[in-house]
Amino acid sequence: MTQGQLEELILEKKPVENADLSGIDWSDLVDGALHARHCVFRDAHLTDAELAGAKLENCTFERARFGGANFTDAVFSHCSFFDAETRQGCDFSRADFEGATFENCNLATAKFGLASLFDTTFKHCKAAGADFEDARFAKSSGRVAVSRVRFIGTQLDMSSFRQARLEDCMFSECSLRQADLRQTTLSSADMRGSDLSEANLNGAILDNADLRDATLLGLDVTKLTSFEGVKVSADQLTDLVRPLGIRVFPRGR
Repeated sequence: MTQGQLEELILEKKPVENADLSGIDWSDLVDGALHARHCVFRDAHLTDAELAGAKLENCTFERARFGGANFTDAVFSHCSFFDAETRQGCDFSRADFEGATFENCNLATAKFGLASLFDTTFKHCKAAGADFEDARFAKSSGRVAVSRVRFIGTQLDMSSFRQARLEDCMFSECSLRQADLRQTTLSSADMRGSDLSEANLNGAILDNADLRDATLLGLDVTKLTSFEGVKVSADQLTDLVRPLGIRVFPRGR
């Protein structure tokens, strides 16, 4: 599809369907919300693209770069951002995804360095090996920085959130097996029902975090910075206090 054909569809507020958009110059696009279905973005440079409110369904992004792109309030549904041939994910560094939603997307090994992810939702996505180090989950409100991001039913095995500030954020029924959560701040985070087996939480802050019904295999509380007020289920206590030298027995023994 040519630049002119794409811009005509955007101006007419019509969806772009079954098109190869790899050669589009995204830095000089007409104003208007993009709605794309079953489109291909191969080696696309969406650097500094203004695509706020875009809606993309069943699209394929291979080796695409999103540096500095504006995707605030955008919706990505059933999209793939992973190149199976090279085993590489897309680079979202410095992109703005505030208020955006990723649903049923493949984000494996994607890079989110310095990306704005405040109020972003990841729902039922595959993001194994994704790199969220240096991503920005917080937004300043006066003198206070508020964190907000939602991961729901998302696979985050071996992903990295090292040193991320994730206060009050949600990881609901996610898989975080072997994830790198070193020195993360997870105060008041909702992690109910998530699998944290063998996740590295050394130096993490879990004050008032909700870990009820989460799988905590391998969690060593002695290596946490603090965990005051953390919420757990009764059946989690045995694994949780074992590193402290405490043994838990059934009542009456």
